[in-house]
Amino acid sequence: MRLVQIFLSIIALFFSFAATAQQGLLGEYYSGTNFETKVMTRVDARINFNWDRVSPAPGMNSTDYSIRWTGRLLAPKSGKYTFSAKVDDGIRVWVGGAKVIDAWGPHDSEDFSGSITLEANKHYDLKVDYFNGIFEGEIQLLWVLPGEGNALTNFFSSPAKPVDAKYLYQPTVSKPANLTPKPPVAKPENKPAKKNTPSKKAPPAKSKPAKPATNSQPSSDIPAPPATVTTTPEVKAKQRALELKYIYFERSKDIILPESRATLDDWVIFLQQQRPDAVIDIAGHTDDLGNEAKNQELSEKRAQIVADYLIEHSLDKSRIRAKGYGGAKPIYVNPATERDRALNRRVEIRVKQNK
Repeated sequence: MRLVQIFLSIIALFFSFAATAQQGLLGEYYSGTNFETKVMTRVDARINFNWDRVSPAPGMNSTDYSIRWTGRLLAPKSGKYTFSAKVDDGIRVWVGGAKVIDAWGPHDSEDFSGSITLEANKHYDLKVDYFNGIFEGEIQLLWVLPGEGNALTNFFSSPAKPVDAKYLYQPTVSKPANLTPKPPVAKPENKPAKKNTPSKKAPPAKSKPAKPATNSQPSSDIPAPPATVTTTPEVKAKQRALELKYIYFERSKDIILPESRATLDDWVIFLQQQRPDAVIDIAGHTDDLGNEAKNQELSEKRAQIVADYLIEHSLDKSRIRAKGYGGAKPIYVNPATERDRALNRRVEIRVKQNK
């Protein structure tokens, strides 16, 4: 009878596994271009999105967001697969733990591809990282199956097609917790546990030595050592992430774009809490249009506006250095589109530890 019970529970577990497996990929949606604050999760049948100045999900802005998709990929054939992506802005793709595409930076609807050899009917871990900075967001994940075409030369004339949901799924998540047969196994806890009552003599001995340690209240008056937090890898990673997020301005004006206000506030909190003694370098930039002397003046104004904002929020003026560079240091040289030119109208913040 017990064997039958165990057999039935195994069958129930198998069916619960099959029922909970879903097609598609698990998408984790974050505010911030480097997975700073998770907003929501959902299952996406495939990765094929074009968010033209609209939010990718409820509760998110239309700019400065990142998404991570994870799941499993079924390879229908053996051979060389070419994965491709059309993206605006950055993407990274791993298949079976191998990085196939790495284009982590601002891009304007550009195409990227990479190849990997897979075996038929095998399942591979799939992970896709994506971020969008300003303006529209776009991401399409496609593939070319073995024998169906060569490496991509022209995105639109290639045999690339979206990775269909029937090849994407998530492994079953911890539903096996519903194994009801296991509670009865907790029987050994019955009487033997109570027979351990003689050990009740031990607690008095341990409780008394522990109390002197709690008299270390003077040490609680020294929480100043958290200043060492500034050297932790986590803090350094946060600084690098912030330094990749620029403060953007309206064309020909010293007015900060609304979507950059949140970035500026993130800088204030970070500088107040994690870099209280650091030197802050603020660099203002313009696009390549207009008079050079006026652009220089405008870049200086933009840098000073950001500096004034930090000072207004209680940051020490003596450690802030603001400088304008006009259009001399563009992100995009000879920009082909207005979007690229807009990315040049920015202020960058760099932090150096004070000696």
